[in-house]
Amino acid sequence: MIHIICLDYDMTLFDHAANQIPDSAMKALDSVRDKYKIVLASGRYFNDTMNLQAKELIKPDGIVHANGSVVEVGGKILHEAFFDSDLLQSVISFSMEHNLTVGGLYEGVWYSTKPDQQKESWLTKGRINVPEVRNIHELLDKKIYSLFLDDTVETAAFIAEKFPSLRTPIMSEKSGGADIIPIQVSKATGMEILLKHWNMTFTNVAAVGDSMNDFELVEAAAVGIAMGNAVSRLKEIANFITTPISEDGIKNAIEYLESIR
Repeated sequence: MIHIICLDYDMTLFDHAANQIPDSAMKALDSVRDKYKIVLASGRYFNDTMNLQAKELIKPDGIVHANGSVVEVGGKILHEAFFDSDLLQSVISFSMEHNLTVGGLYEGVWYSTKPDQQKESWLTKGRINVPEVRNIHELLDKKIYSLFLDDTVETAAFIAEKFPSLRTPIMSEKSGGADIIPIQVSKATGMEILLKHWNMTFTNVAAVGDSMNDFELVEAAAVGIAMGNAVSRLKEIANFITTPISEDGIKNAIEYLESIR
């Protein structure tokens, strides 16, 4: 039986076009909190000052941060793994050499290979809460969990080919964008740690997502749900495809789960 609903954040819960979580999604989550544990599983690190508001709004029972690099329950960190510092330097050097748009978040500040262009890109896309953006070389002495590629699908494949110890799950087949994470890290490996803590298994999990960083989790879950706006490969392995985020996608996903409960 499903006891856990595991949800991605960006373009699953949070609609970037509308700059908000749809009201229907929050109402649907609130209506089933007494039946399921709610887990937030995202590429984001929700304890960063930039993301704390989302964590406080959703009030999850557990969090798989940074694609599985950090696992938290009840305010307690169960697992934490940082990006290798030598590898970080190599990726940054490679990105600068090939003119790639790569960045990372640390304590509310975004660090980028192209600070001015990155900020302008966010403003052009209508992003409201644009953080301070600094040169990515300032990130080299900091402990981070992952990097983000704000570039094409082809560029994501280029980085993965150059660095066999990394993978680059894409956000969108059209606009690109990809997390840059260690090859052994995924939301599914993070979820395994949380499940062990709760003495449960993936047979108790329903997972909802839209991007390739959701692939392993949606595939492992007893019920895998792809958003209507999801990448095609995720839709191919999902048990159910809900409507897009802007068309009550989470509400309809939860109604589906209730119908098969």
